Amino acid sequence: MRLSCPVCGFPSLEDPPKSPDGGGSYEICPCCGFQFGFDDESEGISYDQWRREWIKKGMVFDSGQTNPPPNWDPREQLKNLSD
Repeated sequence: MRLSCPVCGFPSLEDPPKSPDGGGSYEICPCCGFQFGFDDESEGISYDQWRREWIKKGMVFDSGQTNPPPNWDPREQLKNLSD
């Protein structure tokens, strides 16, 4: 099952951002760099706040370990977010 990042719409998270009991997965989105369970729960940053900052910084693929997928388009990716 492919899971999407609720911050940037990246379609390939390994784990759901939140567990059924509401705790964060601690996975870091390789695209926008948001860490579920830390940035939101420990730092109090909302998905919307992080998204605005990521967009403001130029929507850079944030992973230092992997390259963006071929033909990656962050604007198209953002269109996949549900409101």
